[in-house]
Amino acid sequence: MCICSSFKNLISKSKDFFTFCSHSSFCLKFSLHPALTNASCATICSLLVLLCVLLHPTIGWAWERNTHEELTEHTIRITEADLNTYLINNLGLEGGLNAFVKGGTPQELMKLGSNKEDDEGRSLNHFHEPINDKGLELPVLGGISAINWSLSGAGDQKWSWNDAREYYFKALTSETKADRDENWGKTFRALGQVMHLLQDSANPSHVRDDPHPFDDGLHDYMERRSVGSYIGSGIFSPDPSMLEQSGATRSEPFSNLFDRNIYSGSNPQATLGTDIGVTEYTNANFFSDDTIPGQGSAFSTEITHPTATELVPAPVPSPYLTLPRLGSAAFPGARAAKLTGNQAVAEFLLTNTNFDLIGQLHLDDGVYDAQAQNLIPRAVVYSAAVLDYFFRGDIEVNETKTKFQLTGLVQPGGVCAPIPTMSTGVLDVVVTIPSNLNFGGTASTASLYYEQKDGTRVFDGQFPNPPSGQELLGGPTILHAEIDDPVRWFVVLDGDAGPGTQEKRAIVAKTGLAEWEFVCVI
Repeated sequence: MCICSSFKNLISKSKDFFTFCSHSSFCLKFSLHPALTNASCATICSLLVLLCVLLHPTIGWAWERNTHEELTEHTIRITEADLNTYLINNLGLEGGLNAFVKGGTPQELMKLGSNKEDDEGRSLNHFHEPINDKGLELPVLGGISAINWSLSGAGDQKWSWNDAREYYFKALTSETKADRDENWGKTFRALGQVMHLLQDSANPSHVRDDPHPFDDGLHDYMERRSVGSYIGSGIFSPDPSMLEQSGATRSEPFSNLFDRNIYSGSNPQATLGTDIGVTEYTNANFFSDDTIPGQGSAFSTEITHPTATELVPAPVPSPYLTLPRLGSAAFPGARAAKLTGNQAVAEFLLTNTNFDLIGQLHLDDGVYDAQAQNLIPRAVVYSAAVLDYFFRGDIEVNETKTKFQLTGLVQPGGVCAPIPTMSTGVLDVVVTIPSNLNFGGTASTASLYYEQKDGTRVFDGQFPNPPSGQELLGGPTILHAEIDDPVRWFVVLDGDAGPGTQEKRAIVAKTGLAEWEFVCVI
């Protein structure tokens, strides 16, 4: 069977025809030979997709660029209060989401990242079919699972989760402000590009092995609609325990946001909870244009739901068939497909999957509206989970013991003043790594930095494999002429961290100010 069912459907209508990539751009004109085999059809379709990608680079996009930016904007809105506080108080990023770093503000850079992730053919790596745990894997073109793409090693594709971690560490620890600002910019852009992958997973084509080389109805529908019109009562929080457990498709807990391997292809009801991967929910409950049962779809036969027998006609005279687990037959958000044919006959013969007897199923704006009601909120809340998981963890500070101590002399009148010949003091920073962070690992470290008057950030000590639940004391000797009163300090944890199952190479940081304190001698 041909890998491009839209190609096959066009073939069935005419022996000589031309195809348009997406909704407007001319791709290729060709003729059908009766002896065309399944294998050659698959190869031709892959070449078609390649040509379409070259001629029309939006092929393979789940959402238009402006839709991605809107999704990210709404993600930032629902995380803004907590994230802003964390950026300012824990990380010392003055201005938080409105700080200016290289390239713009964190808000602007995350939106930029979600826009740019489709550049240069990257969209071929934005697919994950959860039943078989695979990406698009087109002949000739390739394409790896979105999960593997998101967790590529640092430096492999520049904007992965692991790249974001590397940029984040450098943003906290680089010596100059210019270098820190550059890495803050890369951190937020990379997070935008990772969120893009979760957003794509809320489009049925991207989880049902459907490369949609010619068009994608939901993509086109949302290009004409506002994301904001679908944000409201549908907003919820994915179960945070998903990120405290080992990954199901990979070891990393982060991979659970995509796929927990709960949905096997035969248990769609299990996908309705808040502890399910977004690809599983999308795959089990929504058709893409090219994966409608009974329409001669050539995609994986293991993508079995929704089935034709599950569908229930909406009340007459509505032409829609609905999916009961998404709501009642009268609920617009439960629309699964539109029937072109006699609905009374459809209601009687629905168990017969030969839809030629009762008309053809297809998707239209009424169905895309129903999909958007269910999937747009998911795209937003799973993107929000990316930010919550990335910027997590706290370090407890003993404010009483944290100070910059200088030796002074009691002057006439009982005033304590610096000793002119004493040019240094000791910075005591006393912190505790909470036990529930589950921080550790043989290569884990806790490093102390302080900031000079000119903005230079200075490394000044490290604890290898620091224990959780115990106070750590840093006490470097510092030239007091080089620092402000109070002096800003940073503690940066670099290692494996939970809560729950550890993420490899998590970064957790805390900043604060240490007041100068004179310890006077008589």
